[in-house]
Amino acid sequence: MNHSAGDVGGHSVAVALTRLSDSLKDISGTPLWSASDTQLTDVLAMVSQLKAQLAAVELQTIAEAHGRDIARRVGAASTQAWLRHKLRLTPAEAKKQTALAIALDRDLDATRRALAEGEISVPHAQAIARAVEDLPCDAETGIAEKAEAQLVGFAQRFDPHQLARLGKRILEVVDPEMADSEEARRLAYEENRAHLRRELVFTDDGHGTVWLRGRLDTESAATVQRALDPLAKPRPSDAGLPDKRTPAARAADALLEACRRVLRRGDLPTQRGETPQIVVTIDYHKLRGQVAAGALDTGERLSPGALRRVACDAQIIPAVLGTDSMPLDLGRAVRLFTPAQRRALILRDKGCAFPGCDRHPQWCEAHHIRHWADGGVSDLDNGVLLCGHHHRLIHKGEWEVQIADDGHPEFIPPSLIDPRRKPLRNHLRNHHHAPSELHHAT
Repeated sequence: MNHSAGDVGGHSVAVALTRLSDSLKDISGTPLWSASDTQLTDVLAMVSQLKAQLAAVELQTIAEAHGRDIARRVGAASTQAWLRHKLRLTPAEAKKQTALAIALDRDLDATRRALAEGEISVPHAQAIARAVEDLPCDAETGIAEKAEAQLVGFAQRFDPHQLARLGKRILEVVDPEMADSEEARRLAYEENRAHLRRELVFTDDGHGTVWLRGRLDTESAATVQRALDPLAKPRPSDAGLPDKRTPAARAADALLEACRRVLRRGDLPTQRGETPQIVVTIDYHKLRGQVAAGALDTGERLSPGALRRVACDAQIIPAVLGTDSMPLDLGRAVRLFTPAQRRALILRDKGCAFPGCDRHPQWCEAHHIRHWADGGVSDLDNGVLLCGHHHRLIHKGEWEVQIADDGHPEFIPPSLIDPRRKPLRNHLRNHHHAPSELHHAT
């Protein structure tokens, strides 16, 4: 792509560019080690200025070519396509250069002069062009010129990213009254558009994970965030260690907890006469044997351990199948703790009963000490409040739960924690703490 002044007929611009090119060739590769810090800084500033000035000439040339419709005369689909081929540019870069060249030629005299003087860069000019283009089409005569002049001045002090942010609010500077009405109109439009585009999609990836993808309008998102924030706070472990969950994991847990609370209250609208619940399907003997997976009513599979854990959750309905896959029991009437029984458990346990845990009752689930799958009944002598973490821990089978003679739950640790397996209680729930026992609560 080497050219000389003769290649383009000796036009004065080409002659000047040829001299400049020759001068640059002369200095290319010249060592700068002998330059002082000040001199080196000056060279850098001059190179930056020269780049802007050359860009101004390039954009002026593109605008002239566009005005002459050279692209179509040589068979190209557009100036952008012609430029992409001629200068070997990416489609995105060719589009940006063409758009900026046309804008500078038609509307942005102050920006074009500032670029030609090397006072601003091409990214600055692009930010100004976008800001002026985004002004209301019914703006009064002269508003665009005022906005452009302000932004050219800002470009002397701010980088292109900062300038773009200022450009979004430039109308407030040049016409505050119109800015207010325009902002109201824009926000109303965006809010209505966002409301129409709201969505929440669940996608099973086939590997035990369900992806949630969605978007909400600003007001709805704020409502959801306010509801989840209190539930997503970091919680120290039972041993006082910091919460190791990521913020994203805490938000996911908070969403789950919020939904559990709504299901637990039972005040959701009914579906075909029933309150919304989850149904787990598994053969009864396989459930007791802890050897088989099962299926939710939506078709997704759960492990045996997960099935046994959810089988005593008040929000899960087990659909137990006997011979020939005939339903034996849907469990709800005889299996679940009633609201009155749950209140009684709260009065007795005052929250998670696991030693050292301070989880509030609202965070807790009613757990069958003798599992429902093993014939356990739903009464106070077979129930205990556990938070989600300790509910999962108990279902792993290493810890055991029992109701003592005084009617309160106590937990028997695994032998790795205490070879004597001395029963422990949650002494945080009364005024007689036993610190020596709290270290077992892991």
